[in-house]
Amino acid sequence: MKLSQKISLILLGLILTFGASAQPLTYYQDAWNEDGDDLREALYDIIRVHTKLPYSSSSTDTWDVLKASDVDTANSSNVILVYAGVSVNGPQEYNGGQGWNREHVWPRSLGGFGTSAGVGTDVHNLKPASITLNSTRSNHEYDELGTGGNAVNYNGNATGNRLNASAGIFEPRDDIKGDLARIIMYMDLRYEGQQGEPDLVMREALNSGGTTFAVMSTLLDWHFQDTVDQFELDRNDAIHNMQGNRNPFIDHPELAHYLYGDSVGVAWNPFMDVIIIECGFGEPIKYYPNPADTELQLETPFTGTAVLTSANGKSFEIQHVEGMNRIDVGHLPAGSYTIDFSDGSRQKLLIVH
Repeated sequence: MKLSQKISLILLGLILTFGASAQPLTYYQDAWNEDGDDLREALYDIIRVHTKLPYSSSSTDTWDVLKASDVDTANSSNVILVYAGVSVNGPQEYNGGQGWNREHVWPRSLGGFGTSAGVGTDVHNLKPASITLNSTRSNHEYDELGTGGNAVNYNGNATGNRLNASAGIFEPRDDIKGDLARIIMYMDLRYEGQQGEPDLVMREALNSGGTTFAVMSTLLDWHFQDTVDQFELDRNDAIHNMQGNRNPFIDHPELAHYLYGDSVGVAWNPFMDVIIIECGFGEPIKYYPNPADTELQLETPFTGTAVLTSANGKSFEIQHVEGMNRIDVGHLPAGSYTIDFSDGSRQKLLIVH
């Protein structure tokens, strides 16, 4: 599949999480209607403003943020380890070979940075990791290995990760591929060589040296295939609350289309996105705009009832017919909603007044 075709798949699912997180509606306002290099610069100017936390400190540090951002929702005392996928005791930070440690997703050695406050402590780029798997991943770049390489185990159990150390490739387990891709894209966007910071560049070629990371087409594939989930949305909110900035590719996954794909040079306006949902009726469900103000345009290939459920659990029914429907949402409280269609599809809608 061509890269442009892969990237265009974003319209089939990646913007479905829009409005599900607690981003301020005006956070990205300075980037609206920008395109190309102007869009990239506007987004950079937005996300570069954040608190540079200490790596380890008696005050709030990266350990503290990770305990909140990567908390196990089933056990608030634990964190989830990125490559092992297991839940461990959060307060047991690394000490004398015990506990968990911090993985730099974009490795320090591939970015020319250490652990001083700034790029080396940007928590968007940090994940809790087991000591052994952090060492196993080393500074290897990400790519697909398929049946090649070697399976990576943790405490004798398969993890789904694979390694080809001689080729410098680590393939993470499927459940986190999109998460890691969005972290790499964030780092590529956030660090542009300004104010003494490194210029991090996501490229296609492996092992190209300097401050680069590959493989871009693979990372974009993962971004498309492993879409944003609630864990990632909550993580983005937690980091924003404690570090002060957000990962745009989590809030607006369609931005990959505008920064790396076949919409480069097209003005980005998140209020004009058409949400397209594949369903079992041949033609997709479509609705726009998202966010909606007073009216929602809904096109479906079947007649039925959709249910809008607000964040506080209150539900509202929408009757629709086959074809185009104009739905009044002006009477609904502003906020984030889940839409459940009668064919089993579930999507997101943000209502603003």
